[in-house]
Amino acid sequence: MDILQRITDIRKSKGLSIYELANRSGIAKNTIYRWYSKNYTPTLDSLQIICEKGFGISLVEFFAIDTELLPVTDEIKEIVNLWINLNDTQKQAIKQILLSYHN
Repeated sequence: MDILQRITDIRKSKGLSIYELANRSGIAKNTIYRWYSKNYTPTLDSLQIICEKGFGISLVEFFAIDTELLPVTDEIKEIVNLWINLNDTQKQAIKQILLSYHN
């Protein structure tokens, strides 16, 4: 995967300029321009900041190809954090409850 191209694709899909991405993420616009001019790949830490603060997505979403980008809201983060702490039996029970709403 071409990381810089992926950043460009997501940035454009969200209607952001490099300047706007820099402002949202807190990463200097000169740093972002340097990535492009010298074909540097951002560090994982920088990429995570770009994703979370600049794009409002997770790294998983960034690396997911051929999927529609969905914002990870605070509510979704809360649900995921609650889910992580459940045991297998509790997770199965929650799945059954959720499935019952789709029938």
